[in-house]
Amino acid sequence: MNTSAIIMFIFGASLLWGGLAVTLTIAMRKSKAKASANQ
Repeated sequence: MNTSAIIMFIFGASLLWGGLAVTLTIAMRKSKAKASANQ
């Protein structure tokens, strides 16, 4: 693997994990909002 391939792999992986983290954070916020609204 050359340097550009490694950089692209790291960039793609961070983008994927970043998107997953954001999705989970939004889901947690929505579930917390629903829980507080039900009380």
